[in-house]
Amino acid sequence: MCNALRVAPRTGARPFTSVCLAGTVLLALTAAAHADVTLHEQNGVTLEGGLTAGLGAISVRNANLGAGVVTPDGKVQKDRNWAEGYIAPSLKLTYVTEGAGTLYSGVRAVSSGTGGDGDAGGFTQGRQGRTDLDNLYVGWKSGDLLSSLGKDAVDLAYGRQNFVIGDSFIIGDGTLDSQRQGTYWLGPRRGWNTGTAVAKFDIAPVHADLFRLKSDRNSNTDIIYGGNLEWRFGAEGGAEGKSSLGASYMRIDQSNLPTRKGMDIYNLRALGLTIPSVPGLTLSSEYVKEHNSRAGVQLDASAWYGEAAYTFTDVTWTPRASYRYSQFSGDNPGTAKSEGFDPLHLGAPRWGSWLQGEINGQYFPTSNSNVKVHNVQFAVQPTETLTLTALLYDFRFDRKPAGITSGHVGNEINLAADWAATPNLLVSAAVGQFFAGDGGKQLLRGNKDSTVFELAAIFTY
Repeated sequence: MCNALRVAPRTGARPFTSVCLAGTVLLALTAAAHADVTLHEQNGVTLEGGLTAGLGAISVRNANLGAGVVTPDGKVQKDRNWAEGYIAPSLKLTYVTEGAGTLYSGVRAVSSGTGGDGDAGGFTQGRQGRTDLDNLYVGWKSGDLLSSLGKDAVDLAYGRQNFVIGDSFIIGDGTLDSQRQGTYWLGPRRGWNTGTAVAKFDIAPVHADLFRLKSDRNSNTDIIYGGNLEWRFGAEGGAEGKSSLGASYMRIDQSNLPTRKGMDIYNLRALGLTIPSVPGLTLSSEYVKEHNSRAGVQLDASAWYGEAAYTFTDVTWTPRASYRYSQFSGDNPGTAKSEGFDPLHLGAPRWGSWLQGEINGQYFPTSNSNVKVHNVQFAVQPTETLTLTALLYDFRFDRKPAGITSGHVGNEINLAADWAATPNLLVSAAVGQFFAGDGGKQLLRGNKDSTVFELAAIFTY
């Protein structure tokens, strides 16, 4: 579900219920490397085509801290080895009218599958695969029709399409790649489902969204109504500004998950803020409040994070270091309502974003719920085509679950290399180790450290 085209830092088993935990492919593909090819252009009509294909191989030792994964035939596998692959062709059609804006449409299909044991969370098994549509939409942009407001000040779209808010903290992807679709780790599907409608308004420096989102069946078929307002600014200014202040409200009108139906969500954020006297420093923070007063499913939960990052632009290899603290509320058994935070439809727009840890973030129940996380990242770029990244995590319960005596879930380290072998081919490799704390051992009923090895290759055209 989460974006398969993850971007490296800005230098050039749990039963699934409520959390979007689709794959975190280790990619640093730049936008320039993925340019659609023009197939036809005449009389204002342009037809473009694109193709993305991916292969991944993953091995996890001591899944769930050695407790293993229960297979459909009732066996327990402590180690899981599997491979994933997909191919995704796409077409985009635009028609620039004479004075009435631009009409556009797009379609993207994904054929994917998983072989071997299946992933270390048990979301997919071997020999699972499927072909379906990820995107199928139509839209209209105002072009110069509303020239006093700016070019393309209004953008209306309906159908299966991608949509994110801010840094994908709670709204990132609408499809959970799992079960028959396979490719849990690569996660090639990102679109929201049929019935999604989005209206975007850009009157620089203000951006606004009104939306109706519908997630796929694997992520509870949520129907979400809401609005988003942002003030975008920074070095580039306008709609392309690097910094933003934003607020959004949304309500989940329907869901297959009872605790979500009727949920109100409030979100405040400040992303990529800079200090003129300290070039290279960026600050980000976000806060989310979840509330549900429906009888039998009362909810009062919250989450927030604060992050500081510094890029050494004048130093060889352009090092970038960052620290982030994030906290996601856990349930207080002493109250009638639930305080457990629901991560909703998070995305993974870059390394170390909201799938926190290639082991914890992918497979453990402490992924952005009832957890406090210290995260340190360090990245360097030895060449224009190679990025090396190290990530360190410390996980602790927000509230110790019943029967758990220790608040320390564990620590994790991830090391990754992303190599743009050609303008169209990216190869990534990573290794991760989760060092179990006493709380993590008690929660997962395992007593060993978990290890992951990951290799991926993505081709775009």
